[in-house]
Amino acid sequence: MVDEKTIKETLTILKVSYPSALKDLDKETATIMIGVWLKDFKNTKRELFLEAVNNIRNKNEYFPTIAQIKKEIANIETKDIPRAEDEWQEVIRAVHKFGEDITKVRNYLKPYTYYIMGKVRYDIICNASPEAQIWNKNKFIEYYNDYLQIEKENIQIGAEERTFLTNNTKLLEEK
Repeated sequence: MVDEKTIKETLTILKVSYPSALKDLDKETATIMIGVWLKDFKNTKRELFLEAVNNIRNKNEYFPTIAQIKKEIANIETKDIPRAEDEWQEVIRAVHKFGEDITKVRNYLKPYTYYIMGKVRYDIICNASPEAQIWNKNKFIEYYNDYLQIEKENIQIGAEERTFLTNNTKLLEEK
């Protein structure tokens, strides 16, 4: 996990990479900056944080914001999630392999693919005409990409903020 030493080393590297960015930073502001960065990244794996900062250093001309680093972390964490089109092909393979046996399909597909497929409805996918299957595929891809975007946003806001939002959403729903 990211600790204070990692934050200080990273800010030093960024100061060298972007010499004009922190040139007027006084000690008090630097201390506050370290505290803010530590709060935002303390639950992030050190290697993941360093990879994100390094990626940004190699492509950005300007000193990165916390939001840019979080976005890069989310991109790294979700890069191994298959494309929507590939997962649609897995759903079609399941149709050919298991027919309407949803129990076997549940064990065959990845949990998130199964969940997204359920939004389109497996029985409809199994019995669709070729024309209707195009619509099913488009809806699946739309739902899948929405899911992927939510996953990226969840990674970006972090665990503490997600807990805060979840708790406050529950309070609003109870009213």
